[in-house]
Amino acid sequence: MGIDLLQMGATAFVFFIAAVIHGIAGFGFAQVSMGLLPLFRSAGTASVVFSMVAIVANARVLWSVREDFEWKDWAIPVAGLAVGVPVGIHFFQQFSEDQLRFFIGATLLLAVTLIVAMRQLPFVRNWIEETGFKPGWTSGVAAGFLAGILGGAIAIPGPPMIMYGTFMVGAGLWKGRRMKAVFTAFFGTVQLYRLATLLIAGSVTAPLVTEAALGLPALFLGAWLGILIFRYISQRIFRWVVLAMLTANALILLVG
Repeated sequence: MGIDLLQMGATAFVFFIAAVIHGIAGFGFAQVSMGLLPLFRSAGTASVVFSMVAIVANARVLWSVREDFEWKDWAIPVAGLAVGVPVGIHFFQQFSEDQLRFFIGATLLLAVTLIVAMRQLPFVRNWIEETGFKPGWTSGVAAGFLAGILGGAIAIPGPPMIMYGTFMVGAGLWKGRRMKAVFTAFFGTVQLYRLATLLIAGSVTAPLVTEAALGLPALFLGAWLGILIFRYISQRIFRWVVLAMLTANALILLVG
């Protein structure tokens, strides 16, 4: 398989847009990337290229919050991830292109619903705090397992960890930067594990590695621009716009 220059340029542009949105809204890199890439290229190859770029993206963010990182916070969900990713990879290898697009769309819709409920609606966060529920290690392992399945299958591991992290914050066990450090380390681990498994399976080719490498400058430029824009616009309004866009994107994948 050779390199399609038009596809490569479009892929890099998606990484740029996703990085800008992440820099402003604080979320959306995986959702935007994996929501848009399957619209113009194979969902399977898109997920492989995304995994490579996502490792670098998460490493960049983790470096900025490295002082808030705790190994124990990371290790608990990773224990579930270790089993979940191979299960997800198995599903990935069985899915047709149409099935991959459908499950990406469904997961995007679930992620948007959880982000709206747990990050954008104060009464939901207040209710979580009032429940007094404190997730234990079993909740963390279960969240890691489910996230590993989603990450292995379609490279979007977010929804289970969004729920787990929100309850951890509601219980007062995590603060914002600590959750950010755990999430970026965990998501980076998911993609690294996924990539290693796909490499062994022969799904990682030289053209895909080249595409990922050429997408990195777009990633860094987008991240820089997003952080710059962050200072000048309303994050709350922008987040609602992004969520509306992701919902439309998910519906297109579901019905396409």
